[in-house]
Amino acid sequence: METEKLNDTSSMKRHETRALESPTKVRYLVLLALALAVASAYLTRVMSAASTTIQREFGLSNEEMGYILSGFFFGYIWFQLPGGWIANRFGTRMVLPALSILWSVSAIWISVARSGIELRSARIALGLAQAGLVPCCVKVLADWFPVERRGVTSAVLACSMQGGAVLGSGLTANLLPFLGWRGVFHVYSAAGIVWAIIFYLWFRNRPDEHPSTNRAEQGLICGFQARREIERSDLRLGWRADGEQTSTQPLRNSRALGSRTMTLLLVMLTSGSLWAICGQAVFRAFGYEFFTTWFPAFLERGHGVKVVSAGMLTMIPLVGVGLGSLFGGFVVDAMLTATGNKWLSRSGTAAGALCLCALCTLAAVYARNPLLAVTVISVGSFFSGLASPATWAAAMDISGNYTAVVAAIMNMSGTIGAFACPIVLGYLFSYIEQSAADWNLVLYLFVGIYFTGALCWLVLNPNQSAVERPTNVRPQTFKSDK
Repeated sequence: METEKLNDTSSMKRHETRALESPTKVRYLVLLALALAVASAYLTRVMSAASTTIQREFGLSNEEMGYILSGFFFGYIWFQLPGGWIANRFGTRMVLPALSILWSVSAIWISVARSGIELRSARIALGLAQAGLVPCCVKVLADWFPVERRGVTSAVLACSMQGGAVLGSGLTANLLPFLGWRGVFHVYSAAGIVWAIIFYLWFRNRPDEHPSTNRAEQGLICGFQARREIERSDLRLGWRADGEQTSTQPLRNSRALGSRTMTLLLVMLTSGSLWAICGQAVFRAFGYEFFTTWFPAFLERGHGVKVVSAGMLTMIPLVGVGLGSLFGGFVVDAMLTATGNKWLSRSGTAAGALCLCALCTLAAVYARNPLLAVTVISVGSFFSGLASPATWAAAMDISGNYTAVVAAIMNMSGTIGAFACPIVLGYLFSYIEQSAADWNLVLYLFVGIYFTGALCWLVLNPNQSAVERPTNVRPQTFKSDK
């Protein structure tokens, strides 16, 4: 009896110790690893600083260069949904490093291209390889962070994208005289391969699988994840959230799977929120790709800025997007905590930010000094970036148990705008040069783009799932993970 009491006392003490232990911080190292991944990807993706150099070397017209720049997005659009499915099927620990190696190899192909056709083919391959990056990252965030940290974690990744874009612009401009544009891509591809090896050896798909997480951190993360796992388990067994059985056969049965897939597609196609989040993605991506493709050329031809200076000036609006993305994460989370209103936190923040971005772009029309014009445009890019965390958070809000799939659909939609931007600008540049029209036509185009993106947010409802029929669910309460 005394032995049993001692064992019980010892067990209680161990339990109390676990309850009092501080959560480990592995989730933040995971976030850092994702940030490095997206930054590495953007190094190989951004060609704006080298575009005029490449254009002269290959003797390409504006239209031809536009199609080469858009080649990335032609490949990017096709692998969004497969990328999300593969992440769900094989796990992000395996898929993310594989993608990083693939896009690094594609960057090497770009560096050895000998013709415009080969260069465009390599850009398409690069887009295919990077298409699964965002779905994988969103899945990792959903698996490793609680719901009340979605804004900030999304902001960190969005800011990291801009960090990669800024480095891609600034480093390329400064390294061009020493390494040439081909040598620059060799350096960038090496960074992606090194990251892939380290990430695979260290990362795990879930917090409870990682040897460095303690029970406190697992509990902190899994407090939200537990409900998702119960829902997934019920769905696999053929039960709805209201307790009614949906099928007498497991969902692994091909007929049940096919029926559920059709139901899922129908629900998604009739969701106004899904259409809205895809629409805003189109216009925001169109606006952003101006800075990663034709913006240095716009400064060179429209304002008489030299090549290296244009590349350096391009860093300013990209920094603006990054700072806006980081600040926007805190705004989104703070507004949700203060008001408890997801629509204000997500849709209201993004719509207001894009309207301010459009107004700043319009104000840049009246700036006659190149530095002043870039500064005003950069203030606008700050507001554009501020809308980014709301996008990621809203995508997770409306996705239910299909986070990677919805993120893939949204990102695929954005790719349509990203694909169209360099092509449209290529034709617009040629029109302006041939007709001696005002270069401010370029800015007027983006004023309309940003205002239209803001309108999409006004009809998005982040309180309702876009992929699952509504059920009576007890509202969530938000607690800090500090």
